[in-house]
Amino acid sequence: MRIAIDLTALLPEATGVDVALVGLVRALGRVDRESDYTIFVNREDRPLFAGTLPANFAIRALAYRPRPSRLLFQQALLPIAAAAGRLDVIHSPSFLQPMVRGGARHVLTVHDLTSFSRPQDHLPLRRSRLYLWGLRASIYRADAVCVPSEAVRAAIGRHFGDRTLARVHVVPWGIADELVPLPRETVIARLRHLDLPDTYILFVGTIEPRKNVLGLLAAYRELLARMPDAPPLVLAGRLGWDYEPVLREIERPELRDRVRRLGYVDARDLPAIYAGASIFAYPSLEEGFGFPPLEAMACGVPTIATAGSALAENLDGAAELVAVGDVAGLTDALHRLLRDERLRAARREQGLARAQSFRWDESARCYAALYRALAGQSGPRFARASRTRVSA
Repeated sequence: MRIAIDLTALLPEATGVDVALVGLVRALGRVDRESDYTIFVNREDRPLFAGTLPANFAIRALAYRPRPSRLLFQQALLPIAAAAGRLDVIHSPSFLQPMVRGGARHVLTVHDLTSFSRPQDHLPLRRSRLYLWGLRASIYRADAVCVPSEAVRAAIGRHFGDRTLARVHVVPWGIADELVPLPRETVIARLRHLDLPDTYILFVGTIEPRKNVLGLLAAYRELLARMPDAPPLVLAGRLGWDYEPVLREIERPELRDRVRRLGYVDARDLPAIYAGASIFAYPSLEEGFGFPPLEAMACGVPTIATAGSALAENLDGAAELVAVGDVAGLTDALHRLLRDERLRAARREQGLARAQSFRWDESARCYAALYRALAGQSGPRFARASRTRVSA
């Protein structure tokens, strides 16, 4: 079986989509030594998988990172490469697939539908008619559509009709093995190197409207009024777009010396940064999966998130959940966890147990099973419905 996976959407500073794409390919390298894989990357990403994939994986760098080059590869060069390589399956794991189908079967991964449900929270390109048309066309034309949560599957049904759901498969992502509780002395040494305090409230994510960092800052401001000795707040993540209101808010007199913005954090530092936190807070307005709260829980950190979208689905029973946009509820949750040592301990154990159910090798087995099923099908479409993980 010959499979191609298009990773030309990767960014230099990884977002959740990038974590998902790289994690999936590395896990496929562990679980599938029989199929032949061609991984298409940008020339800038050629070293990414060096020495980590088995002999049945070939890396092909035929595109460059700037968007016009990537789109040219995706829509023109990939179909040509597919025809030359006589591929059985092409996997487009980042929202859009080639409009020219060719003879190969197509798997599409849709990480969320927030471009439809919350267009105001996206850059103009991600809410443009052309992009929305391309996403809609990709969902209708794919032989199989994979999503990371039931929440995204339900959103596809709402926006594109229930008949589309016959081709939608829910395959949750995994959590990296290195995200585990660390010895306190290891954590402290790393925090010292990063000039971080011994304890803090943590947020990890891109600074952009959908992550609702302004809501977190408002809740933290109320927390300081109620609890002046509350730990500082640390914001870890790259600047996305429309981040200026967040930077202005941080400069308010009552927050200036209490909020630390780390910027983009290297993946090697993340385990210690997570493990050093007293509480992890993630008030995102909508998520298709939500890596950061699960990663925090895997590191043993009591977690607060919003009770909506995939966050409620993935975290329910293991985290403190507050209504979307509820600043007062978020303040109460922060205060409650900081004051209640037993509750923190309970959430820590519940979070650790919950995070264990998200394993990359299981995700990869599900995708490999879907590739095999598609490659063996005859006729124009692969139409077997799946509401849960595809059987490996």
